[in-house]
Amino acid sequence: MKVELAKSFQFEAAHENPRGGEARARMHGHSYRVDVIGRGEVDPRFGWLVDYADIAAWFRPVYEQLDHHCLNELPDIEDTQVRGLERWIQERIPEQFESFAGARVSIVGDCAFQPVECPPDEALALPARVAFSIEAAHDLPNAPPGHKCRRLHGHSFRLELGGGGISALGDAARTLYDELDHRNLNDIPGLENPTSEVLCQWIWDRLKDETSGLSVVVARETCTARCVYRGE
Repeated sequence: MKVELAKSFQFEAAHENPRGGEARARMHGHSYRVDVIGRGEVDPRFGWLVDYADIAAWFRPVYEQLDHHCLNELPDIEDTQVRGLERWIQERIPEQFESFAGARVSIVGDCAFQPVECPPDEALALPARVAFSIEAAHDLPNAPPGHKCRRLHGHSFRLELGGGGISALGDAARTLYDELDHRNLNDIPGLENPTSEVLCQWIWDRLKDETSGLSVVVARETCTARCVYRGE
């Protein structure tokens, strides 16, 4: 019995890509997904191709070089674009993973201005919102010594503006996208320590006097971590 397995990982990293035009040549960042793939015959004794825990253990040393780092500083990397990153990862999977069949890298964010309307979220008491993503780098210089967020890294940030639909908040969203996307947030005045909390307040202060109906700003660094700010 032949099967294909895929175990997914997500890491947060910064990079600059001189091959990608003016915006991509600036320091920025993304949330990345890596699918580590195994392919082969199922072991009849265990009923599996390989233990998922073993895949995680084999990938861990590679992951620790990627997550919360700048990809341009990786050893022996020539191309930090997705295909180049795949090659770099594949060269570092240990030989013990005999059924390894490749790694596929993708970016979690939109990499374009694609605003969407979100329905109200009763669990977090959020109104209807306009959501869009930005690809940005940052580091948190005020984090405790040794904290991984003190290192330059990046995210596909998901930003949400609450209090109206695209017709009401679309222009504000576009303005923010142009100011924040494909940049290092630390270089922007007022964002020298750009935590999600600081970013939310910065956005609120930037929009509050010119955007009627704004009631909440949400910043998500990952799919499991978000900050909600209501202007208080």
